[in-house]
Amino acid sequence: MKIDIHDLFYLYKQNGTSNVALRGLNLSVKSGECLVINGPNGSGKSTLVKILSGLLSPSAGQIFLDDEEITEISTQSSLRSVVSTIDQRGLLLNDFTIREYLSLSRALVGVSLMEADMWAKETLQRYELEHISTMYPKSISAGERQICSLVAAMATDPKVIIADEPSGDLDDQSSARLFSALSSISGKTTVVIVSHDPRAEAIADRVVRIHKGRISETWIPGQEERSVPDPFGWVRVPSSNEVAPRSTRPSGAGSLVLLAVEDVSLTTDSRKLFSNISFAARGGELVLITGKSGSGRSSFLRILSGLQIPTSGSVFFQDQNLAKLSPTEISDLLAETIGYLAQEEIPIERLLLRDHLNSRGALLNSDLAARAKEPLSAFSGGERAKIELLKVFSKQKPLLILDEPTSSLDEERAEEIIDLIRKYVEEGGLAIVTSREESLLRNATQILELA
Repeated sequence: MKIDIHDLFYLYKQNGTSNVALRGLNLSVKSGECLVINGPNGSGKSTLVKILSGLLSPSAGQIFLDDEEITEISTQSSLRSVVSTIDQRGLLLNDFTIREYLSLSRALVGVSLMEADMWAKETLQRYELEHISTMYPKSISAGERQICSLVAAMATDPKVIIADEPSGDLDDQSSARLFSALSSISGKTTVVIVSHDPRAEAIADRVVRIHKGRISETWIPGQEERSVPDPFGWVRVPSSNEVAPRSTRPSGAGSLVLLAVEDVSLTTDSRKLFSNISFAARGGELVLITGKSGSGRSSFLRILSGLQIPTSGSVFFQDQNLAKLSPTEISDLLAETIGYLAQEEIPIERLLLRDHLNSRGALLNSDLAARAKEPLSAFSGGERAKIELLKVFSKQKPLLILDEPTSSLDEERAEEIIDLIRKYVEEGGLAIVTSREESLLRNATQILELA
């Protein structure tokens, strides 16, 4: 199925003022093409995905799927039979096993439950996932969950699949498997991937960049970028890619041990995630936690924050054994001395920025200060990530635990977050972070890899 977008505009209103997310965007996607869309956070990528998925209606302009205008497709459920979307989280219902969920997804096209179950079994075998068929989504790795999300999207035989930042939370091996799966369906299915991940370009037939609500550049992988004039003939002048000099690695020497981990192991559903992890860290240190998807990185961070009890071993924060503290004491610890930011945290959309941060200092010297009275729903994914980091940093706690804080950000926004982390460490804080960012790896005082 081909996609033709003509003069697409989307305006949203905040505090009586109209803001433009898309401004005259034009784009054509050939039937069976694998197109990658990138661009800075706030450029309009997420808005475009929501319009193509039927979640938003354009303010002006037209979108044609083959020769049918998208607004003429009778209902959103009808559109879903044509366009399927997967996102960064790979959301699946935890009430069903993987095979049951895929069978039910397949049954939506009208086949019998027996046929649907056979399709699910064969598809799991094709993607070498039969070993998780009887498991529940909460028990499998992020990489496995994301591929299952793609399989569920394929279950209804859609003409178009849109993948919105699909590899944001994945390690290299899981990303390679996911992009291989996406590549295998392009040609017969039109695939649109919204991603900052350079690995996505490897399977693309073409790449386009969105800047300030319109297509600014286009290129075929391996060839030179070509600027795309807007309807008035203007082209974007690329900004400098120069990166500021990096600070020296903090030593952490001379301060007391803040966090001590002794022989920590975790087993879930008869599966050992990691075992006998021990380390000690002081203020002024940056500790990087690495490992492939399914190695238990997020669970390990929850253990370090006192929110999860390990199968064996102990975690001491400021000489307190976290396993011996009551839920109320853990809550007080997180409120006063430990800043913990999980990937799945979803703040209330209607909250104003100033109320969500609940701290005047969090907005000082921030480019978001002028938007303090806007609701969180008005901010892009990259801006939301920065807001959550500002909230955590503003509390001036001695320990920060951050789970993939730059996973879905463009290079410029990710560098801002990395600078915040680096400054926090330089000022004597202890940061424990899961990340694959090279600049963080270079500045880490300790790197722990979960096998």
